[in-house]
Amino acid sequence: MMAWVMANDFLPAAKTKFATDADGWLIAAAKTTNICLVTHEAKQTGAKARVPMPNVCEEFGVKYCNTFDMLRALKCQFA
Repeated sequence: MMAWVMANDFLPAAKTKFATDADGWLIAAAKTTNICLVTHEAKQTGAKARVPMPNVCEEFGVKYCNTFDMLRALKCQFA
């Protein structure tokens, strides 16, 4: 994943942040365990200043959803 990030047109600070934060590890864990990654982030076409998790997920075939989709899938109800 890091090689893909480095090969893309992200700013150097975005690459460094991705390399040192947990995002890459979370995506890798989701891929290896075949689970859905839950994130508030949305895919951002043409992103440069940061590496959006959904962009990486789509590149590597990792399922992802937002918090509200997760709550719906779990049939959560709040009284």
